[in-house]
This record gives sequence, C-alpha cells and structure tokens, in this order.
Amino acid sequence: MGDSTGSMFYGFGAFILIYIIGATIYQIWLWIKKARDRKKFRENEDEQKRTEG
Repeated sequence: MGDSTGSMFYGFGAFILIYIIGATIYQIWLWIKKARDRKKFRENEDEQKRTEG
C-alpha cells in the first residue's frame, strides 16, 4: 500500500488544485457574461436615444 498519509496528501492537493481551477474558470465566465450584458445594455440605450431624438 505504501505511505497512506503521503497519498492522502497528494489526493487532497489534487482536490484543492481542481477546485481552484474550476472556481477560476467560473469567475472568468461570470466576467465575460457581465461584459456581454453591459455591451447589450449600451447598444439598447444608444438605439433608444436614436429613436427618441
């Protein structure tokens, strides 16, 4: 079986690494989504100004 504490340490390290990578990808996705929504809002605002004025 080998050193079980060492293998548990590596398993825990792998779990933390996967968690951090997943959380980073999720935050990047939210940032992109927010930027896209902001752009759509600006385009709609400009379109409303053109039709009103």
